[in-house]
Amino acid sequence: MKYQNYNDYELIYMVRENDDDSYGILFHKYLPIIKRIACDYYRSYSNYGYDLDDFIQEGYLGFQRAITSYNEDKDILFYTFVTLCIHRKIINFCKKITCDRKNISNDYLVDCDEIPLADHGFDLTELFANRELISMVWEVVYSFPIEYTSVFELRMNQFRYSEISQLMEIPYRRAEFIVRRIMNKIRKECSLFL
Repeated sequence: MKYQNYNDYELIYMVRENDDDSYGILFHKYLPIIKRIACDYYRSYSNYGYDLDDFIQEGYLGFQRAITSYNEDKDILFYTFVTLCIHRKIINFCKKITCDRKNISNDYLVDCDEIPLADHGFDLTELFANRELISMVWEVVYSFPIEYTSVFELRMNQFRYSEISQLMEIPYRRAEFIVRRIMNKIRKECSLFL
């Protein structure tokens, strides 16, 4: 399709009037630009465990934001504005994935062969003999978000951290952290009864 025949400003106007065909034309016109920008960032940030599709998806979001927030009166070309929005969205994504507290680069992952063999689950009934205490413990556990309680319950059911990591699609160390955090809160909340 020859996109030179289409005016970006007319297409944007039609998209804002809920014309799906115009959106498709505009999207396919800028799709190569979205992919090129996403590929540029992916080369620099590929070691953080995200696929090229994740970067392209962020580019799509930047493209959609450009369509909704573009203002013709500001005297800027739509091409310039859309590339700026795509860059900003992907840069924000890169900042988020490189945050030290949230993600660790694949360069620092632990090899599965280095995982200790004594990686066994635990049973709360073995830890606590008092039934009232067990109900208090479960209250503490369920005070956490579902992502945390799922990891904790898997661990209680004798799943290894490596298995939890694969099932929940989280880093191995993250699974350990979640279980440790819940156990620390249990110890803190139930310390009077232990």
